[in-house]
Amino acid sequence: MENVPPSIPAEKIQRPSSSLAGRLLNVFAAPGEVFDELKTANSSVANWLVPILIVMLVTITSFAVTLSQPTIKQQIVEMQEKAIDQQAAAGKIKPDQAKAFKEQMAALPPWVMQLFGIVQGVVAGFCGTFWWALVVWLLGKLALKSEIPFLKALEVSGLTMMIFALSVVLTTLLIVILGNLMARPALSVFLSEFDPTSKLHLLLGSVNLFYVWSTAVLSLALSKLSGAEFGKAAVWMFGFWVASRVLFVVVGLGGFVL
Repeated sequence: MENVPPSIPAEKIQRPSSSLAGRLLNVFAAPGEVFDELKTANSSVANWLVPILIVMLVTITSFAVTLSQPTIKQQIVEMQEKAIDQQAAAGKIKPDQAKAFKEQMAALPPWVMQLFGIVQGVVAGFCGTFWWALVVWLLGKLALKSEIPFLKALEVSGLTMMIFALSVVLTTLLIVILGNLMARPALSVFLSEFDPTSKLHLLLGSVNLFYVWSTAVLSLALSKLSGAEFGKAAVWMFGFWVASRVLFVVVGLGGFVL
């Protein structure tokens, strides 16, 4: 009689570790497999540092490309002047102050906007990654009663930022091709004219297809790391995301939320 080897539970089978490049790509196609591997693997700085560097690179490049377009630069100036005019019409600043602000903006050297692009790249990379790592860690600890190591939360947040990097690339292409600064996969695309001083317009602009996608992936990561059901993790993650969108738009930072 032949000896039949005992069956081994699937969760006990040691899977071969994937490469960093594989994890960076699989977070788009098979994030569940990536997070399953990260949960039991040794922590790696590359899992969050490399995505941060990629986000910084694409964000800075995006600013350089879009600001090289005269049409886009003119749209930025018009949006700034419109915001100043509305402030003056509301009585928040005096007409002579509004005129002075416009003159100051017109006199700004090109390197100022380029510097802003670099700062935005650093903020998007580092602050965005650590912010969502903190959210995953806190939701796991407080909402789902699970002790998720912060480094694991940082790894899943970093890898998920690859979706944000993709959104920056595609949005830049849309802006350049269509010649419209507000051309992006968000609800604001249905507006005939985007008003940066309107909280409703900012809220619609913040509901971006890629942001919804990355929030869903973070929900999956939270589920995998905490052991909670995906639905429960998604309720908490999307609930926080919606609340943060509304809060930041109310305080006037809607355009800076990741």
